[in-house]
Amino acid sequence: MFRIKYCREIVLKILYQVDVLDMWDGERSERSQLTDDYLKSFRRVNAEEESFVNRMLETVFELQPEMDRQISSHLKGWKLNRLSPVDRNLLRLGMAESRFNNQKAVVIDDVVRMAKKYGDEESFRFINAILDKVIG
Repeated sequence: MFRIKYCREIVLKILYQVDVLDMWDGERSERSQLTDDYLKSFRRVNAEEESFVNRMLETVFELQPEMDRQISSHLKGWKLNRLSPVDRNLLRLGMAESRFNNQKAVVIDDVVRMAKKYGDEESFRFINAILDKVIG
């Protein structure tokens, strides 16, 4: 059974950790080790789910500078580094998944759901607006 919502939450938690520890420019092996450690800590992640998580993370790690430029171009009166790490990484997650998931509305809806769960009170509105512009 493939649990995509569970996988997205795993991806968010790993991206949050990479962001907070400022590992974006670090060694790929450090990020891989962090990813492996995190995957082991989550309950029963099957091979298909692990593959999805790794694909999402590799997409974000590879395209992060480009995605950050796109996000920044739509921020009015804000800078990317002023966004909460949760909001920044929800945006990155949504953009990464949209690269290989053609159901853009579903991706946006699920990321907005995650913003309601993990973000600030108004995060979901902001996340929805930005993702609608960059992937919608």
